[in-house]
Amino acid sequence: MSKESVISEMYRDLIMSYLEIKPLLFDLFVRNGNQYINAVLNEMRALNDHIARCYADGMSAEAVHKELNKAEGHLKRLIYDCFKQLNILFFDYINEYEANHFGKHWLRVKDGEFWNAYTSLRYEVVKNVEDAKLHESFDANKAFESYQNAYVLQGKVYDLLGTYDSELRLSFLKIFWMKMNSLKGWIFSTIALAVIPSALWEIPWNEITSWIITIIHNGVHGLEKLLISL
Repeated sequence: MSKESVISEMYRDLIMSYLEIKPLLFDLFVRNGNQYINAVLNEMRALNDHIARCYADGMSAEAVHKELNKAEGHLKRLIYDCFKQLNILFFDYINEYEANHFGKHWLRVKDGEFWNAYTSLRYEVVKNVEDAKLHESFDANKAFESYQNAYVLQGKVYDLLGTYDSELRLSFLKIFWMKMNSLKGWIFSTIALAVIPSALWEIPWNEITSWIITIIHNGVHGLEKLLISL
């Protein structure tokens, strides 16, 4: 294969790969408040810069080949940066969502099916991200596959939270009554422990004791009279 054919194939693969990650770039743009992250922007500029240099006058095939190799390096880093930033945004989102809305009621949504699906998907996301980081320096294909798996699973988590959002979020009034129900046993026992001893303290035990003794005495005296009469 001639040098020109190699360059043509490299260029074609480079453009196709860039087009394939455009949805990833757009998703990152939207999730980051309709703006790109600086690290991603820098890689995009560097990628386009090296491609543009290939069209400079007097560029030899060898020089073009080197520029395309550098462009491929920036494309690889661009993909990694996209996945990494999407991971950060994902974990920031679910941590904030849980901090604002998590409660015991999550375990009961759809008879526990939601909780099982949510925890399983979240675990798989973490597992794939860790696997990607582990392989990033020596196995680019494995790292890319794991990052891609994590990204797909993140989408499922977003969809799951969206589907059950109204059940996961509770109004202030519902939260208040749930807390009151969970505390009613404690409140009752506290009141009982506070009120009953003080009430018992106020009872005139001396009078009650005297009254009981009088009843017993009269009963015994009456019984004696009854036996005598027999």
